[in-house]
Amino acid sequence: MIPTPSDDRLTSSRASLASPDGSMSFREGKVGFLGPTSYSAIFSENPISLGVGEPDEIEDGPDLTPIPPEKIEQGARILALLRDIPLYEKFTQRWFDLCDGILIMQPAYRIWIDDLWAEFGRLLLEGNMDQLRNLSELVWRNTRTPMKVHGQMTPREWAKSASGRNLRWEVVGVILTLAGLIAINLSSWDAIFDNIRDRFIDRGTFAERMRKASEFCLCFCYDAEVLNDLYVCFMYEDLVLVECLKGDAHYSAWQRTGEVCDAIVAMGLHQGNKVNAETPFFLAELRKKIFISAYGRDKQVATFLGRPPRLSYRYCKMEAPLDLSDDQLWLQGPELDVVLSQLDSNGWNTSGNLCRTTWLRVWFQHCRMREDILEVALGSDEEDVSYKGEQIQLKLQRLHASYPAFMSITPEEVLNNSEVQLGNGFGFARSEKNMRQLNSLFMICIHAGIYHTDFLLQRAMINRRNAGYKELIPISRKILKLVLLAQTRRDFFRDFQGDLIYLCTVHGLPTAGVLAIELLKQEQSRQYTPDLLPRSETIQDLSVFISALATVSPGEGNYYICNQGRRALKRVLDQILSPQPPPNPASDQTAFDEMNLYFPTANDADFLQWLENVEWDKGNWMNPPPGQAQA
Repeated sequence: MIPTPSDDRLTSSRASLASPDGSMSFREGKVGFLGPTSYSAIFSENPISLGVGEPDEIEDGPDLTPIPPEKIEQGARILALLRDIPLYEKFTQRWFDLCDGILIMQPAYRIWIDDLWAEFGRLLLEGNMDQLRNLSELVWRNTRTPMKVHGQMTPREWAKSASGRNLRWEVVGVILTLAGLIAINLSSWDAIFDNIRDRFIDRGTFAERMRKASEFCLCFCYDAEVLNDLYVCFMYEDLVLVECLKGDAHYSAWQRTGEVCDAIVAMGLHQGNKVNAETPFFLAELRKKIFISAYGRDKQVATFLGRPPRLSYRYCKMEAPLDLSDDQLWLQGPELDVVLSQLDSNGWNTSGNLCRTTWLRVWFQHCRMREDILEVALGSDEEDVSYKGEQIQLKLQRLHASYPAFMSITPEEVLNNSEVQLGNGFGFARSEKNMRQLNSLFMICIHAGIYHTDFLLQRAMINRRNAGYKELIPISRKILKLVLLAQTRRDFFRDFQGDLIYLCTVHGLPTAGVLAIELLKQEQSRQYTPDLLPRSETIQDLSVFISALATVSPGEGNYYICNQGRRALKRVLDQILSPQPPPNPASDQTAFDEMNLYFPTANDADFLQWLENVEWDKGNWMNPPPGQAQA
């Protein structure tokens, strides 16, 4: 039986405290990035004057403390799970038939799977524990050995340096994480689960088992003091799996996001990534992709929870990767030169094809704006709020105007018109069959993200200066329409269930709440604005959205949030359709003025809590909370 990760972390921490001096010297050598205010800056800036040379690089060698037997045993039990690599390969093949990897490039993953199975497949199938312990010790020693890179290194050489006899815990963790991530994003009724139900019960159980195993690999990397590109990729993809299984609001997701950001800063990835004598082109691009992925995830979590972000553009070099696919990054020499020549001056591909990096570039640019919005929403500075809001709006307009022409195509056009093409070829889908599915989904996500940034800015302004509440209604309707467009095509997006739930949670719930509250306010005041908020259409949209929330099962990470929102919205809709007599019919009509509508706008978590707990039928939801003066 595999021990629990929490026990493993505890044992690891105690072992670290009790480590002999030799182990501590190993730890002290792994400092990471040091900036211009660090303790060593004056020495590194004046090496000749001070007679100080470059610090010696600490190599892993036989002088390191032996690997504890219990760690070797735990590793052997994790490696025993790799006997199911043929099954994991079926899951990953589904993924890579559809799109590029999240961070790990598809060709690299293929090398790791093929080399691992060719080298150790028979051993894994036999399951002899003595052999697995020997393999575990090999993987431990490989992991404790720094990965070497140089400016002329090819992507294939980089992948090979962590595969076969060079297998590392980072690669084992990536394999397990990706299998779980793909499983949780497929539909529960997918035929791929038919052959594993006897062993794993359902997709949720399978994905959770992969998560627990990958968490051990993270602990192993932590014990080995790993800090490299592959490790950060593994950390990030594990974070995505944790969010899918535990939810965006879970503390584990918040904690893992911080760990990823910390590792990125420790590696210096926030200070720019250029091709040089130590860094080949593909690795510089991968590092940019790592940074912007973490930067965007940090802003997403900070926005959803109403907390300060960890990474700020004020301390980072904001470099987006070039708009290239995994296969294109794998190219070398003249072939790569041809691809690079087809990019425009801003790094966008000119073929109009969407790939994951296209989406990341858009997301990254909007998250830069979201950081400014978070400063308005969460900051303590009360001055120049209106001016700041206007400046952010101008920046957003310039940003939208800078996008390539194909970004102006709407999701509705892609979904409803088979003749609409985003460019030559199939984007990052591997076949024409998957092209419209992928392009449509990512266009929905891109446009929902763009609209949501405007929505967040308006919410922040309302919260800071009691701006007009009705400004939120048009943008809320746009966002909810996009969410419903995806939800009504659930079968079409069958391989992206996690994305559908994400759209509901992050984009749908706040906007549906705004529309429901405004609709109820109009119902009780009898002051309707059909041009701004059509009653019948809005009720239908809210009903469809409530039904979509009901399809999120208890095994999903965001089930609690979706179920909380579903109950709250249902209560509001019930009150609209079956209103109770107001407690004070003689109340002044001005009580329904929009400036008397008080609800928390700082973050989505507080908004959902308020939405569920307010007593709609008593009318007190339109009164200011204690201590808050009326406008």
